[in-house]
Amino acid sequence: MPAVLDYTVSRPSSSLQDDDAFETDRHSYMSMDSPAVQKSLLGLFNKRGYNIQASPRTNLHSPATGESNINNSFGSTASWSSNSNSVLSFREPVHGQAPIHIAIRRGDIRVLEALVRSDETLELEDDHGNTPLHFAVGTSRRISSSVAYHMVSLLVAAGANVHARNNKGFTPIVVHLMTLRKDDATILKMLLHEGADVESEIDGESLLHVAVAQQMPTVASVLVAYGANINTTNNVGLPLSKVASSSALTSILAHLTHAQPYVRIQAQHQCMDCGRHLTQRAKCWRWLRFLFKNEAQNCYHCGWLFCSKCTGPAPVRDALPASFDRHDDNDGDDYRNKNVVCCRICANLLKERLGKRHQL
Repeated sequence: MPAVLDYTVSRPSSSLQDDDAFETDRHSYMSMDSPAVQKSLLGLFNKRGYNIQASPRTNLHSPATGESNINNSFGSTASWSSNSNSVLSFREPVHGQAPIHIAIRRGDIRVLEALVRSDETLELEDDHGNTPLHFAVGTSRRISSSVAYHMVSLLVAAGANVHARNNKGFTPIVVHLMTLRKDDATILKMLLHEGADVESEIDGESLLHVAVAQQMPTVASVLVAYGANINTTNNVGLPLSKVASSSALTSILAHLTHAQPYVRIQAQHQCMDCGRHLTQRAKCWRWLRFLFKNEAQNCYHCGWLFCSKCTGPAPVRDALPASFDRHDDNDGDDYRNKNVVCCRICANLLKERLGKRHQL
């Protein structure tokens, strides 16, 4: 498992603007159940362009006497963390989004920092079942990556559920891959570190194949580093070796941390490199195997199936990850030395890795 992530991030400069709107005033500790306070909050949200309404059950009319003159200020975040229940009834009328959804959509960090202190706001859903985390993981296409990362980190650190599903059954990691427009895996790493399902699918296709199809090798490599199955096929039955570029395949295979199951000839009849039709491995002396170029042979590193011409022994066993172990090794003769049978891509990347270690 990759190293523990640090969610401590510096506050973007945009979040430091309009500080006067958040100064503590004499009403900071007034109960949020007060109609005057609720009316003030509703007015303040709408002044910031939130366009929200209170639930019909929420009374925003102050008594005839004794109404407080509330300034347009959020007050201290401490007062929000202890008394934010009143804002749960606030919704914009079109999609039923709560203030926390709108704050995320607008990149309003200061409001989010206040609202996220209440556990109840973390699981608020709009009319489509989207939680705040669903919103946050999809914001990087509209606002800066640093602000998007900051918002996701705030929600995750507060305990947002990475397994929550909206009305379409999508979890945050699925929404993130559906909306991601550049090869940036910072938010993805955070979701995976918190236990998001790396084998989630979008329209029946694995996240790994989605990342490859969108030409995002960094995202694909991170998925593999967290255990994504490299043996899956896309919706038309093609394996990764047929849909990913050579450079993308090199990056993906370089991030393998554990041995994945060998691809068997019953499932793959062609060499996953040159496309040559494969035959069962012949039982003969090793020095005669050069005669059988169509013979099926698994790469020890990636587990994919190749012909004898596209594989060969390479002294790269020491370059394998420490957690890499195969109990189904079909080439036991090589296990006692430094040689393992590898495909061309794996042999080259393991040799390069070994060379870098020797330079240290």
